[in-house]
Amino acid sequence: MDCMKIKELRNLILGEAKSHVIRHGWNKDLFLYISKSSKFKYEELNALFPNGYKSLLQIYLNQINEQMTKESKSMNLIRLKVHERIRALIITRLQIMVKEKKLISKTFIHLALPGNYKFAFKNLYKAVDQIWFLAGDNSTDFNFYSKRLILGSIYTITLMHFINNDNLDETIKILNKQLKKVSKIPNLKNKIKGALDIIPNILKLGKKFSIFKQ
Repeated sequence: MDCMKIKELRNLILGEAKSHVIRHGWNKDLFLYISKSSKFKYEELNALFPNGYKSLLQIYLNQINEQMTKESKSMNLIRLKVHERIRALIITRLQIMVKEKKLISKTFIHLALPGNYKFAFKNLYKAVDQIWFLAGDNSTDFNFYSKRLILGSIYTITLMHFINNDNLDETIKILNKQLKKVSKIPNLKNKIKGALDIIPNILKLGKKFSIFKQ
């Protein structure tokens, strides 16, 4: 089976998995649920996703980044200031996610569990790195990483509000307030300590997520 067919097959299985994730969350029994409700055998699923359900979760998170990238091509970002580009890209990302709000909520809850810290941090970095790349960032050294650190905190705070509320406009207001920090990014070396103070400690968030139960 060639790589293209494998990718198509994995995407097909992801589509099958979504309803189960909404009901049961991301967990080790996901392939069992899929095998019972579809033509895919449990053994086939394990072969296609060698790292278990997290392989499937990674594909889902990658798709959000890919969709944001695709939609950014029609946004004429070049006419905007850098912080306006960041804002437009995050709003685009929220508009993508709002279409699958329940699934995103289950995903965020899962990523917030202490045992998923490394996986969550890796994907948070991928998301903000892609946002900065699309915004035209060409910084190096200290500024490269500090920009991503600050945007990671802003995006996480925005996403937490998004998960807890059904009003996208209210979430965008939160985003706007947070983005005032991004507009001052040329002075990052003086701002970095404050950014470190506001980054949510994902290892501790798990205790708070009972409010997300549906």
